[in-house]
Amino acid sequence: MIRSIALSLIPLTLFMVGEPARATEAVSGGALKGRVQLAGSIVDSACTIRVGNESQTISFKPTVLSGLVSGDSTSQQPINIYVSDCTTYHALRSPLPPQLFKLSFEGETDGKHFGTQGTAQGIALQIKDEHGKLISPGMLLDHSMQSADILILNYYLTLVGSGHVLKAGDYHATIKLNIQHF
Repeated sequence: MIRSIALSLIPLTLFMVGEPARATEAVSGGALKGRVQLAGSIVDSACTIRVGNESQTISFKPTVLSGLVSGDSTSQQPINIYVSDCTTYHALRSPLPPQLFKLSFEGETDGKHFGTQGTAQGIALQIKDEHGKLISPGMLLDHSMQSADILILNYYLTLVGSGHVLKAGDYHATIKLNIQHF
């Protein structure tokens, strides 16, 4: 009994004597500066992911401004994402559990759409899934793959009016695809 009490008092004494660790440091003006160090390991190998063409670009043909106002869908382009060759540490188990994916599209936000840059004004890019569900920037999408063969994700990118005054010109946008596999 005495030994267990003594062992429990040693950490308490060390805590009281030692200076507690801090995650932040005070700097001039009352602001805080923080440091974080992370360590980890890769448990699974990556999947093979292919998106559209090799340059991973989507080009729209010139579009008439009145088509954007009327909701003309001729400016719609497919985004096909192919996920294959996924291996997991669960591979030795039978039956194989489904492989889970979280996917998001990141980019400049213009309401529920993706913003554009350039001389054109009043336009945005809209992404919808194959069922017509609107995908907003940063929205997490859940997918699963039952077999290790291939998962095909079909989305559609459409040039739409943003609700602001339309002005003809060139435009461009960068939309990043983020996939988490577990």
